[in-house]
Parts: sequence; C-alpha cells; structure tokens
Amino acid sequence: MPNPPAGSTLGPYQIEGTIGAGSMGDVLRGVDHSLNRKVAIKILSEKHRDSPELRARFVREGRAVAAIQHPNVVQVFTTGTFDERPFIAMEFLDGTDLGTLVDERGPMPSLTAARTVLDAARGLQAAARAGLIHRDVKPSNLVRLASGKVKVTDFGLAKPVDPGSEPALTALGVVVGTPDYIAPEQARGDAIDERVDIYALGGTLYYLLTGTPPFRTGKPAEDKYLKVVARHLRQPPPDARTVDPTIDAELAELVRAMMAKKAAERPDYDALIAQLEAIVGRLVAAGGADGVPSASIARAAEGSGALTSKTPFVGRDAPPAFRDAPVADTPAVGSAADRDGDAPGDASLDAAVRAGRMPGWLIAVTVVSVLVLVVGAIVYFTRGSSAPTGGKGAAIAMRDAAPAAPPPPDARPAPPPLPTPPAGMVLVLRPDGTPWLFVDARPVTHGAYARLFPKQKKPSPKLDAQPVTSVAYNFARAYASGAGMRLLRASEYDAALAAAGVEPTPAGMFEWVAPDDPDADEKKGDKKLVRAGAKQASRAQTGHKDVTFRLAADVPAAVR
Repeated sequence: MPNPPAGSTLGPYQIEGTIGAGSMGDVLRGVDHSLNRKVAIKILSEKHRDSPELRARFVREGRAVAAIQHPNVVQVFTTGTFDERPFIAMEFLDGTDLGTLVDERGPMPSLTAARTVLDAARGLQAAARAGLIHRDVKPSNLVRLASGKVKVTDFGLAKPVDPGSEPALTALGVVVGTPDYIAPEQARGDAIDERVDIYALGGTLYYLLTGTPPFRTGKPAEDKYLKVVARHLRQPPPDARTVDPTIDAELAELVRAMMAKKAAERPDYDALIAQLEAIVGRLVAAGGADGVPSASIARAAEGSGALTSKTPFVGRDAPPAFRDAPVADTPAVGSAADRDGDAPGDASLDAAVRAGRMPGWLIAVTVVSVLVLVVGAIVYFTRGSSAPTGGKGAAIAMRDAAPAAPPPPDARPAPPPLPTPPAGMVLVLRPDGTPWLFVDARPVTHGAYARLFPKQKKPSPKLDAQPVTSVAYNFARAYASGAGMRLLRASEYDAALAAAGVEPTPAGMFEWVAPDDPDADEKKGDKKLVRAGAKQASRAQTGHKDVTFRLAADVPAAVR
C-alpha cells in the first residue's frame, strides 16, 4: 500500500503532502488541527516493510528521540503504524540543514560557527545524558531554524550507551556512520561511547569554518571512501587556519582537540560547552557579530590590545600563548616610552623618590628587565617560526602565537597506497585499516551467471540484471572458481556488507557463504552457512529461490 495521500488522515494528523524521501523512509508533512501545529511524519519505506532489522532500527529511533527533552533536539510527538510500517510524528523544523547552508552561502564566520556548534553540543550532551550515542553527527543532520537556533535530528543510527537486554542491530567490527566525520575507533569497529559524536562534531565545525569536510583534497581520485577513512585513522587532525588564516586561532585549535585520534584526549561535553561559551563571549566582546567575516573579528581583537586569549584551553597540548596570564597592558619593547626614557608616568616616579621610596631609575630598570625576560620567554616558546623576534615584532609574535601550521600534505609521510579493486568490486578493510579482501558490490546477476554456464536454463531476459537465484551451493562454488574468485567466508560476511559501496542482500533473501575452514567443503553431508543481514541459517547443498551469492577475492600479499 502506498503512503497516505494528501488530504487523508494518519492518526490525529491530516496529511498535506510529501517533504522528501530517503533510503530508509519517506517524510510527509502533516498538521495536528487539535493543537494547531505542523508535524513531520517519517514513515518506513514500503520496500523495507518486510525487513525486521530496519523496522527495529526505525522504532528505536522514535524511542531514542522521545527520551530526550531539550530545545536543541528535534521533538517527537508520537509513534504509530500504518500498513504494518512504523512511523514517527515529530516537530516540523522550519529551517535549513547546515550542509545546505554552507553549500549556498559559503563558510561561516568564526562567531557564527561557534554559536552553531555550541547549540549542537548542548543537544548531543542531552542525548548522552539520556544514554544515547548519535553515531551519525554531520552537517546535514543539524538544522538551523529561522530563529538561529540549531537542532540535532536523525537519530536513525542512535545506539544506547548501555543496551541492557535490547538486541544489538550492529556488532563490534561493523562500521556505521558517515566517512567524512567518522571517529577512528568507530571506523575500526571498536567499542565506542559518546566521544565519537564529539569527534564528528569537531569535523562538522571544521566544515563550517572552511566549507570542506576534513581530510578531503578536492581531487575525486584521492577522495574515495576508503582513502578518506584511512586519513581519519592515520593523519593528524587538520588545522582550519591553513585553509583560512583569518579563522579564530582558538576555535581552530578546539577543532583539533575535538578530533584527537585517542578518545581520551578529546574534551568531554562539559569542557567543550564551557570553552565554546567563552569563545563566543570573547568574539562578541571583540566586536564580532554573526555575518561579519572572521577577518574583521580578528582585526577587532588586535585593535583591542588583547595579546593572548583569556579563554581556557581544552586539551593537554595547549600552546604557551593560551596558558600564560594576559599581558595586554605590558608595553612592547621598542615603544616610544623605551626610546625617550621619559614616559608620561615619570612625574609620579619623582614624587615617589622625594617621599623616600624606590628611585625612579631603579623602577625603570626593573620594568625593562621584566620586559626583556618576557620577550625572551616568547622567543623561546616560538623559536623556529618565521615571525620577527625583536622590536615591535615581539608584540606581533605574541599576538599571533598559535599552533604551528602542519606541513603541507605532500610533506607528511604518505600512508601506503590502498590497492585498487577489480571492476565491480569493493575493497574491504580490517578494523586496523589495512586491506583485507575484495568483494562484489552486488550479488551475481542472472545474466552474468548464464554467460559462464550457457547450458543452464536461462530465465526471462527481464531478469538479467537481477540477483541470480535457485543456484545450488556447489554451482555457486563452481561459478566462483570459473571466474577466478571465491565465495565470501562466514567471518568476512558482516564486514564486507558494511563496506561503503556494497549493496545489501535484497529483502527476504539469503546468501551462500563458505565455511571458514576450507576443508569443510569436502566433508560429506556438510551443511553450508547462508546469511543475510541479521538472519542466518544452515541449508543443504541444494538450490533455493530465496538464496543468491556474491564473489570475493584475496588482496595480493604484497599490499596487505
């Protein structure tokens, strides 16, 4: 049955039309006349009605969001069922997701980006306190309303921190999430906690400031899924100021702290929110405003005479400029006061001498000595930089003190190149990021099977592009051998189907999977393992209408 049409009712809601459709569900626009409010109704797609895993995930999303009551998280009103398909009625958000916003308007000024991510951090903290990990934080899942407030949406991949007795829909070693913002431990399939969301939020902040996701080069050949994931695993966090030097230095360094490779080195939500609040306050005090380019904010900060940030830094690798006490009121070496020797305060010094206190010349010498010591400390901590270290340049070096820009990408040790999979296949990585095997992106088709076995009965040409079925296990093995490949093994199946670019088994179908022990194939009467998603069963070596198969190949030993 298709979705309810415009004008019909679904529970207490009157349907007004369709907002959009995704891979998992469709989104309808409705209105609750009794409360005079608009709603967005997300309903599982008709093609997934018979998928227990997707139904469970859909229901879990409704429960997850309903458990969170926070102004920065989309609100769920009710859940229900239509045509044996679950639906979620939630708050209608009159706004634009951050991905679209940056695509249309370009990167955000530092103040706007800081305020935006501050709202998102508050919403994600509320989710964490409710015991949920979002696992798919990215710009398109954060919506900025017309009021400027940001809300976290799409908890379809949310996972309980402590699942208790709830059956797991994913397991260790299975990767979920978006590659552009995926935390290293999530990419490896390790155990995770809410810090994967902090990593993804750091990547989102980098995108808001630069207009490009982290670890993207802009070259299609270099920005394929696996290469981006490999950079998340191996390369240090990027510095947004190498893209735009006018970005606020502390905000850029916060991105790097949030994207630390080790989860333990990332700030927790309390520290993150406190620092973002302080950054926003500092930028506002410096004259910044939403919509003002970050370069203007930087110039306003310089004009105020603030030489170091007063905002506490998150992370143990804070540069000295962020740890030292403010020195904004200290005159720079080489100033007019130093050259003339008669600064405006000399009269008060003479009065102090006449009163029997320390002579003025001694105070002056003391002040100059302290300045020399301060400048020497600055030179020591910033040595090796190209900034001048004497005269007025000392004050400039102090004002611009920030983490040294990382070497250009071509100067960093390049990770070993990943092997290119054969046509129609996808490379599968081990949890540690090393190549594992190649696997077919989709099951073998009727047409391909018929070309290798032309004497077999061929179905209608209309089915040439559809997954082959009714093939006995031995024939599936024979086909793989004839193609110079092999069947997937049981231990490889979950990781292979979780790899990007691999199409899942069609709903309601199974796949032939070879035993991990290659000798088992020769044992008389051995039953072969057949799997599909969360389902698994043992079948005899006979063909079945609901069974298909796909091929795998070993990665050459030279590139493992």
